[in-house]
Amino acid sequence: MEKKRGKYLQTRYRRELERFLNRMVNFCRNGEGAGFCRFAVQQLAQLDRAEKRELYGDYFERLEQFVESVRRLAGMAEAEADACAWVLKEANLMRKSRRMKSYSRKNRGREESEW
Repeated sequence: MEKKRGKYLQTRYRRELERFLNRMVNFCRNGEGAGFCRFAVQQLAQLDRAEKRELYGDYFERLEQFVESVRRLAGMAEAEADACAWVLKEANLMRKSRRMKSYSRKNRGREESEW
């Protein structure tokens, strides 16, 4: 029973990390960079409610690093202008790396003819 609970908590933590990323990206895309620190602190408080678990995999480790970076940025009020640009760039790189692992281009039915 403990193993199932651990798996459940791990899945819940992963979902919360992804929700945090999505909320930050949506906030920055809407162009509301002025309230970045306040919004980030609210979202970090919501993320902290979930029990932190050990995660395995590059994507989720990068998500945790992203959260820590946002935590540092939220403490610096002078970095609000550049924070949204940084968040969008990092989120794009993380999502891109995740897609690259699951997608590979294959030449199905495209054999070159030797005419």
